[in-house]
Amino acid sequence: MSAPDGAPLRTRAVRAVAWGYGGSLARMATQIGAQAILARLLGPQEFGVFSALMLLIGVSVLAADLVSAPVIQMPALDAAALRFACGLQWLGSAVVALLSLFSLPLFRAAFPHTAGLGLSLGLVAAGIFVTGWGGVSLSLLRRNLRYREIQLAQLLGYVVGYGLCAVPLALAGQRSHHVLVLAWLVQSFVTTGLQYAWARHPIAASLHFDGWRPFLCYGGEVGLGNVANWVSTSVDRLLVARQAAPVDIGYYNTMLNLMSTPVSQLSSSLSTVAFSVSAQSDDAARRRGTLIYLHLSTLLFGLLYGVFAAAPELWVGLIYGPRWLDGAVYLPPFCMAAVSFGVSSAANAVLTSGGTAGSSAVSQVVTALLLAVLVWALVSSSVLWAAWAVATVYLLRALLLAWLSLRRVGERGSTLLPTVVLPLLLALVQVGVSQALTHALASLGLGAGSASLAGLCGGLAAIVLLLVALRRVLLPPASLAWLAEASGKLRRRLERSSP
Repeated sequence: MSAPDGAPLRTRAVRAVAWGYGGSLARMATQIGAQAILARLLGPQEFGVFSALMLLIGVSVLAADLVSAPVIQMPALDAAALRFACGLQWLGSAVVALLSLFSLPLFRAAFPHTAGLGLSLGLVAAGIFVTGWGGVSLSLLRRNLRYREIQLAQLLGYVVGYGLCAVPLALAGQRSHHVLVLAWLVQSFVTTGLQYAWARHPIAASLHFDGWRPFLCYGGEVGLGNVANWVSTSVDRLLVARQAAPVDIGYYNTMLNLMSTPVSQLSSSLSTVAFSVSAQSDDAARRRGTLIYLHLSTLLFGLLYGVFAAAPELWVGLIYGPRWLDGAVYLPPFCMAAVSFGVSSAANAVLTSGGTAGSSAVSQVVTALLLAVLVWALVSSSVLWAAWAVATVYLLRALLLAWLSLRRVGERGSTLLPTVVLPLLLALVQVGVSQALTHALASLGLGAGSASLAGLCGGLAAIVLLLVALRRVLLPPASLAWLAEASGKLRRRLERSSP
């Protein structure tokens, strides 16, 4: 299958993945840098209010999106279908934006001493509609695997909104959560404008379409799964925001955002590519791709977050400063939750593209209910206990979704052990080795920071060397073959480019 530019599907997928990871890394670095500056200037309390507003933004944007999955998956997207998608998306965005204003009493009850919540919700409602208006353009870019444009639009939007708007305002003395809300609104305008510029479509809307029933059924099923996923990943924040003090809310949400930023940026880009490619692939390619995708995602995120989990105080002090060190205790559970989220995201892409989004939605609803019960029971005693409960439930959900996705492509359930469970165990070994090296070096008189850095490098190097030495034992055949093929292509390319 070829694109309009003549490139085959596999080539476009590789380009999309490359741009997805490259753009995500650039956006992640920008986001962490801007958050570090703003967190030092604004403090935990203002970030607590903004985090609660972001929960509303997240569910509103998802609830308004009924067209992305059908637009991407439809074999032939004609003008009538496109007009129907526009009409549905714009109407849904307007309705959800207006409904978001009715949450003002809830925010006033949660933050009784915070002024200007009405203004904040007005800006949020405007941003929800703007983001929804650009949903069709974003779907068209994803359909054609144009992830270069997607990543550039999101990166430039964040740079303008937070780097050129929020940071200067905070440095000038504006220390309110309104700075963060305004930055998000500016980001929405810039990103949406660029997406439309790169994927123009007629400004025409219609609510009449002969294929409206399957369009709505599939879009509604995927949308329900997305909202259920949001609930299962946000119910803990809602309960913490309702029952904890603003400072604890700031610690909880800021540490969670810090750990979720890398995995959300990387997995969101890759999962949307995987959805588009899987929807256009045959059964054999989908099966092989699922095995590789699940295994390498788990291995990558496990190694990455093993570095954070082994030295939480080091990272919090380095990024946010000593004012935030009390929040370092949340990093280990949130590292575990982040890795689990990455596995779940990969599995969700497989299930959704295979037409079984309903099973994913059911698992998300069950997860949300379990989280609500556990966090509600624990948060009044200890917010940290609630964080560990969240991490445990996330892990169980990830294993369930991975098992379902493997079964969906015809693999046996036992394939879960080498594909997902083994990489998770390797991450635990990495954390243990890193901490053991850190303690040993500290006992020899090395400074705390130097010992932590040396321990982190040593733990990561030990696992990488173990993987290389025992690759035929520790790596599944599909991943091993893919890595060998990729390394061979890279070596040949370097040989051709060398003088």
